[in-house]
Amino acid sequence: MRTSHRVPPSPAVLRLVQLAVLGRWRATGEELYREVASIADLQPGQEVLVSGCGEGMTAEWIALRTRASVTGVDPDGERIARAEERLRALSGPVSLSFQEAPLDDLPHETAVFDCAIGEPELAAVDEPERAVAELVRVTKPLGTVVLLQLTWSSELSDEGRELLVERLGLRPHMLVEWKQMLRDAGVVDVQVQDWTSGGPGSPARASGSLRAMSTESPLTWQEKAQIVGRAWREWGWRAGALRAGRGAVEREIALLRELSRERSIGFQLIKGVKWPHARGS
Repeated sequence: MRTSHRVPPSPAVLRLVQLAVLGRWRATGEELYREVASIADLQPGQEVLVSGCGEGMTAEWIALRTRASVTGVDPDGERIARAEERLRALSGPVSLSFQEAPLDDLPHETAVFDCAIGEPELAAVDEPERAVAELVRVTKPLGTVVLLQLTWSSELSDEGRELLVERLGLRPHMLVEWKQMLRDAGVVDVQVQDWTSGGPGSPARASGSLRAMSTESPLTWQEKAQIVGRAWREWGWRAGALRAGRGAVEREIALLRELSRERSIGFQLIKGVKWPHARGS
């Protein structure tokens, strides 16, 4: 059987996917962070963990606004370096630190944080249930656990889902799956807020570039040429290279148009409380 060749997208396409998915919830910015601080009742002096902190935007906001002592953890050394660079640029005292570590094996003792927050990067590990369990393990009994996670929508095709996983480097899950991961780890009183369109009660909103995807080609001719060029590099001069390139372009356009729909993929704020007798306590 002939091996199927998957033509990688151009960097521009990867950025468009990031905008269409992660950019949608990051655009809520301070509004989302304020809600996390409110439902977790974060106070000065409390210990807070942000798992999958990336470049530290969430961790930084919480540390500055709540005066809690915040620790950010991420497995990507380059992202941690950028987070530390942002930290050095801050003026005034702030209780904030960053660590490079795997999310499914956190370098912390059991029951040391008043609140633990899991960002979308949790979905990049092979077994996200282990990352969720670790998040719960390091939280104090009756402490708050918050997940900020992408969720699948029935409006996204199966092929679109797999292309999205490849381009994001993480795999969203159904809302019911995230809730079950929390419950299996010993979290009770699980509550959900849907932030797919910018928070509960917010009108649907999308950037102008995302709205344009539904009415015009989401790829420029230069981006299409990059994809076709990558097909040539993958296939060489063999027959079918041009056809593979055209097929790759069509797949990218179809994916971006699917993502331009407001509810093609969801984003949820999931909050619960660690039961005193949770696993690992």
